[in-house]
Amino acid sequence: MIIKGIKNAKITQNIFNLKLPFQLLNADCIASKKHILHAINQATSKTPITNNIWMEILVRASAQRQISNAIKTIGAKGENANICVVCDSEETFNIILEAVGGIPDEDILELRDSKINNIKKIYNIKENENDKEYIIKRVCEKISIIEVR
Repeated sequence: MIIKGIKNAKITQNIFNLKLPFQLLNADCIASKKHILHAINQATSKTPITNNIWMEILVRASAQRQISNAIKTIGAKGENANICVVCDSEETFNIILEAVGGIPDEDILELRDSKINNIKKIYNIKENENDKEYIIKRVCEKISIIEVR
């Protein structure tokens, strides 16, 4: 799978009418590529919560069991959005890039200081710890435990 970032994208409903194999996530709510890789691993190896692999990636990455909550929590939306694209091929990525505009940027997928408080709030990380590796580990744990809820 391809995992790439795009900054300053414009997300409209038209992108979802393309019927391509992809998922768009709000990159400001993503702790790292490791976070997304863990969500993909869980989506492909555990009992499905949804009936679609792309929706399964969204649900797993959000650490939610409800699709509507997952979309509200980490779904990509709006103008000037930083997005994480998860798709099946470079060809699909290029079609999405053309549709949303913006600038490819891998750095927006990494945990920056400006994202820490938001990530901790989204994933209910109470500890006062701001170590980036620790936060990424806790996000991955949150993804894993939705299996036992």
